[in-house]
Amino acid sequence: MNGRSAPGHAASASSWVLRRGERAYPSCVEDLGDLAPPRLFGLGNRDLVAGIDHTEAVTIVGARRSGAYGRGVARDLGFGAAAAGLVVVSGMALGCDSAAHEGALAANGTTVAVLGGGPDMGQPPSRDPLHRRVLESGGAVIAEHPPGMPPIPDFFPKRNRIMAALASLTVVVEGALRSGTRHTTDRAADLGREIGAVPGPVNSAFSELPNELIKDGAQLVRDAQDILDLMLGPGAVSVRGVGPELDPELTAVLHAVEGGAATCDAVAMEVGDRSAAAPVALARLELLGYVRGDSVGRYSRTSLSLPEILLDGR
Repeated sequence: MNGRSAPGHAASASSWVLRRGERAYPSCVEDLGDLAPPRLFGLGNRDLVAGIDHTEAVTIVGARRSGAYGRGVARDLGFGAAAAGLVVVSGMALGCDSAAHEGALAANGTTVAVLGGGPDMGQPPSRDPLHRRVLESGGAVIAEHPPGMPPIPDFFPKRNRIMAALASLTVVVEGALRSGTRHTTDRAADLGREIGAVPGPVNSAFSELPNELIKDGAQLVRDAQDILDLMLGPGAVSVRGVGPELDPELTAVLHAVEGGAATCDAVAMEVGDRSAAAPVALARLELLGYVRGDSVGRYSRTSLSLPEILLDGR
């Protein structure tokens, strides 16, 4: 695909500029018309941005203060999309955005970050290690402001139009109804780009925006396979993984996590007399790829599917 960097590409330490009107300025950003930024400043793979084909890129965005569910889904989406050769675009913010980049990097794929200030520093500074990894991987970090420009609040809603323009599909993982994420989907709609959304619990503030978008006609996105089916055609590429069969005790623990039990104690309470085995069962499920644990001991379901069991026993 045109967006992927050449093998062995090394990230450049010097910045570059793509000026509107020049041949190297990405045509998909030109689609913004009068709202197209006069210049795009960048670090890393200049050719990736200059030659990006929006039909081979997906923008994945979501809440900064996301939960384990949102971060896990965003990472899985980024991983699956990048593994299939799509360029993953996001904003390197805390939460879902960073998770999408992390997933793409874990798949040894290509990712582009669009920042609110200059392209030369992580925003917030805790994103500096991720910023370096994106560049080292052959990806790119871009902004409409020059290096050294600190971000201010007004910059972030404006940069969202660039993320929407770079991809043919924008996927919202989590977000409140009134949020910066909504700006991205509004701009995508203005451009005639497709919008997808990940459904979430109806009693969660983080699910307000994606659930509302689905209600209004956005494409429902459950996993990376849905992204690929939307962008490349149903069944054109398969990334939906199937895990090994589970014994009844592991199945019960997995169902508890699916039902919202996110800690060892919560799982133990849910599965009752198997409580003593809950920590071991969660560790086993994590090794098998069915759940993911975070640094504070909370677990969330991955997109790995259970094998189908035929009812007639064959």
